[in-house]
Amino acid sequence: MKWVYLSYELSSDLSMYGNGQRIEIKQERSIAKGDTSNNTSLSLPAHYGTHIDYPFHFGKDGTTGSEYSADFFVFGNVQHAEIDPNKESLLIEFSDLKFDELNSQCDFLIVKTGMSSKREHEDYWNRNFGFAPGIANDLRKAMPNLRAIGFDSISLTSYQHREDGRVAHREFLLDNKILIVEDMDLLNYSAETVVERLIVAPLRFSQADGSPVTVMALVK
Repeated sequence: MKWVYLSYELSSDLSMYGNGQRIEIKQERSIAKGDTSNNTSLSLPAHYGTHIDYPFHFGKDGTTGSEYSADFFVFGNVQHAEIDPNKESLLIEFSDLKFDELNSQCDFLIVKTGMSSKREHEDYWNRNFGFAPGIANDLRKAMPNLRAIGFDSISLTSYQHREDGRVAHREFLLDNKILIVEDMDLLNYSAETVVERLIVAPLRFSQADGSPVTVMALVK
């Protein structure tokens, strides 16, 4: 048993959805330059790197990050699903999800699309897999306890199907109360990985519609 990260370390090397603003990491003070300490400042979008979407992201009355208790982010019934990374359509339907065995008690669903291997390529942000409208409803029926879904694509919204992605976001976050963890690092994660416990640790700030997260899994 060991703890592993399933999230990316924040770095300006990480692309943003739509090739948008990246993180700026600035060393304000440096011992090497004669200062008494090292001090760093960060400037970044809330939806950058491995991050979580809250309902407030797509609903003016949706819940913000401040409204979730600490224990909400601890998951003990993690399910794995994959898709065919060579599928032609960039929209993922429920029928595309390949489960070893569907677990109706699942509280966190990890979907491996295979895009982690493309994290440093342009395709990662401009030709990414996204989720189709309707899949959130299907997942809610199949997994009544589902609280969050995470995957290795830069966004729930495929850059090629943005309107579909907006609909799917609202269905997940507002209609079905399923939070979304985007841009997970699943390069070394597989169907054989057994997750005993998973923790999603968000950066906390007031009125958050989303925030960067560190995802840690206790695996066999």
